[in-house]
Amino acid sequence: MRIIIAFFIALIITGCATVPFHKYGQTITGTASWYGGKFIGRKTANGEIFTSQSLTAANKTLSFGTRVLVTNLNNNRSVIVRINDRGPYVGDRVIDLSYAAAKAIDMIGTGTAPVRLEIVKPGEGTGVQENKFSAGMYYLQVGFFSVKENADNLKKELSGTFNNTVVDTDIIGGKTYYRVFVGPFGDEIATYIEAYKLKNRGYVIIVNRK
Repeated sequence: MRIIIAFFIALIITGCATVPFHKYGQTITGTASWYGGKFIGRKTANGEIFTSQSLTAANKTLSFGTRVLVTNLNNNRSVIVRINDRGPYVGDRVIDLSYAAAKAIDMIGTGTAPVRLEIVKPGEGTGVQENKFSAGMYYLQVGFFSVKENADNLKKELSGTFNNTVVDTDIIGGKTYYRVFVGPFGDEIATYIEAYKLKNRGYVIIVNRK
């Protein structure tokens, strides 16, 4: 009994005695880190091959395939990642992001950042204004924001290069987010050529087919 009591006291002191994070709508805050380098090409804990350009992450307890909204509390930038690995096992870190995910929320330079995590419900995180898109066409997601002004600024920035830039409203956990798309592209090869150009300009790109 003394050992059990001591164990829980130790958890409280170290800040690890948190409620299990697995319910929709529940949020948790902590420190995020990112990984890449020597891990590229290796198998993740669920058997996938790790690539730094996918929006994935490692977490200690969440089921593989769980989609998590990660918000950098230093700048309010957000990204949705899919859990496919285990970790991190350093200090009190709550998630280990791929390079692409870390870049999306601008934490590459700092290495770590305070974040808020929220599990995304099935059906959320895909946009709600389908009338803005043409069926069967390709679109490139260039930005994902919790502040509309940031989305509008990116749209303005991209409008000099692309004739059609779309800001799509997204509802996640009752909160409004904004995705910025360019397109449409009718040809898959042309789509990936444009995606490559945008990646070279520093954007994190997700290819979507509507």
